[in-house]
Amino acid sequence: MKQQDILREAMRQSRQTRADLAAVLGVSKRALDKWLLPEASGDFRQMPAPVVRLLASEYGVRKSDDLSLPYDWPDPAMADTALILAVLRRARFADLVRVCADFGLPAVRAQLPRALEATPTLERDLLARILSRMLRSIEIALAERAAA
Repeated sequence: MKQQDILREAMRQSRQTRADLAAVLGVSKRALDKWLLPEASGDFRQMPAPVVRLLASEYGVRKSDDLSLPYDWPDPAMADTALILAVLRRARFADLVRVCADFGLPAVRAQLPRALEATPTLERDLLARILSRMLRSIEIALAERAAA
């Protein structure tokens, strides 16, 4: 789940406005607005880890909410790359699709060598084949969607 989705979900659950949530988090409304911007925006800012932890503890909203497992347990503020690595090592197709949608296929592919390095030698080749096929399927689906 992207940070924008985490913030929107916290506001939805608590029925708070942006100004209300900013006050609870102890930040300006402008800071919250920058966290809510798309990552491609020049004004986008990453939420600090303590804010992510606070949102997880107060509102129960985590990066892994859209995934089948709590990959970010016990650290809801884990880096995006760490979340991608955790999903790659589990090789669950639905979770891999979600992570590719959230962070982009190139970002996921970039973490593949690290995920394989962290895998026991006896399992590495099998996991490499499985992930290669899964990522290729996702790539094909994305290309078909873009062509439509």
